[in-house]
Amino acid sequence: MPKYIPIIGMEVHVELKTKSKMFCLCKNDPDEKTPNTNVCAVCLGHPGTLPVPNRQALADVVIIGKALGCTIRALSKFDRKHYFYPDLPKAYQISQYDEPIAEHGKITLEFVFEENHRSVAEIGIRRAHMEEDTAKLLHDTDGNTLVDFNRAGTPLVEIVTDPDFQSAAEAKLYCQELRSLLRTLGVSDADMEKGHMRCEANISVQEEGRFEIIAGEVRPLGEYTLNNKVELKNLNSFKAVERGIAYEIKRQTALIEAGETWSPETRGWNDEKGETVLQRTKESAADYRYFPEPDIPPFHPEVVAGEIRLPELPQAKRKRFHEEYGFSYADAHLLSSDLSWANFTEAVMSELIDWLYALPEVKGETDEIKEEKKQKIARLAGGWITSKLMGMLNERKIDIRILKVSPENIAELVALVYANRVNSTNAQKILAEMIDSGTNLDPTHIMEEKGYGQVSDSGAIEGFVDTVIHQYPEQVAQFKAGKDPLIKFLIGMVMKASEGSADPVVVEKVLREKLK
Repeated sequence: MPKYIPIIGMEVHVELKTKSKMFCLCKNDPDEKTPNTNVCAVCLGHPGTLPVPNRQALADVVIIGKALGCTIRALSKFDRKHYFYPDLPKAYQISQYDEPIAEHGKITLEFVFEENHRSVAEIGIRRAHMEEDTAKLLHDTDGNTLVDFNRAGTPLVEIVTDPDFQSAAEAKLYCQELRSLLRTLGVSDADMEKGHMRCEANISVQEEGRFEIIAGEVRPLGEYTLNNKVELKNLNSFKAVERGIAYEIKRQTALIEAGETWSPETRGWNDEKGETVLQRTKESAADYRYFPEPDIPPFHPEVVAGEIRLPELPQAKRKRFHEEYGFSYADAHLLSSDLSWANFTEAVMSELIDWLYALPEVKGETDEIKEEKKQKIARLAGGWITSKLMGMLNERKIDIRILKVSPENIAELVALVYANRVNSTNAQKILAEMIDSGTNLDPTHIMEEKGYGQVSDSGAIEGFVDTVIHQYPEQVAQFKAGKDPLIKFLIGMVMKASEGSADPVVVEKVLREKLK
């Protein structure tokens, strides 16, 4: 039985967060709640108006192109893309066709499948070009369709890949990586829920060994006829990207096996039903009647953009986090994907070494601590940031950008745990109080005030041990009879009795001495 291979390419539209729109001076705020507030004769498409390109928007596309490893064209131009729809007042969209600003780039995807293991896949970037966004259509309960032109003319960059994805999971990861990149560059918030970033997939399923891909083009081998591709829209979350593509692959495979064919078409993803639905037969480039935009002369993108310095990009930061701090691939990936979290983490790690050096329990010079204790520090700090801190902020719906707790105090808390001054259970109580206070409370102060510090004095611990031995005579007898694993149960009961304050190492020592 033939094996079928999915071929997937992605088209992502990104709204740029410039101050003004693409071709006029209207405020660029597509999220404005009052309809038709930020509008003028240009973005409403009135006859006789002339578009003037937004220099910052053009520069942003150059920045995106360079970050994606693209070649920036020496000369680029705008084109008119013709189609009629209520959200397009001019009956054409100013876009780019055959001379985009950026082309022929690539992005590398890293799959972390275990804590310290990964695989990579390289995705070709065909082009990144500039265009204007359309208006927004609103449908009321009476069946009327209303048009809000606040979004019309918003600067929009379209990023098109080669058909290099082989699974829905790869496509989802690409969209996540692209969002991280755009946010790091500062060109877009790339919030999919708000429509700042709209992902579309081109999907076809072909028989293995009957086709080849050359320069991003899928070509049949021999007498084989390629199955038509489907453009999938309405993918408004990363989860929808993965689910929608997986469904479409399954649907097309079933059609092939049933001997059916289909025309090139555009389908939408219905998230509630978990299926794709037909929207329309797909247009070809000829249907849009592209021709050069006569009102905007060709331009030199890099001259318009001026000098550009890229920041440290997410993938480079991820690699540095792994090598410099010793974070696992999984932690490095998570901490570098969001710029705010990455900056917070850098500050924590910088402060942490100083805190460890200041504690008498930790011996060695700063550089020695950094190198010799690197892995232990990385595991501990990574766990507290990615699990404990992120978890508590997610539960409370608090954004890291408005967190009142300073990186220095998080570093101090991790250092207290590292030095065994407080156990994990009580340290989490301290962290919760730091977050919930809405201020920048000192963790050592909370520990001392609440009595959360770890008790290592054997004399103080003996009372808890005596109580547990008295309360659990059966388990004590079994332990004395040779069931050594029961020591863990008894330690746990002592820790519970001490409300987590007792040092478990001392607890075990006292227990074994008393139960000889």
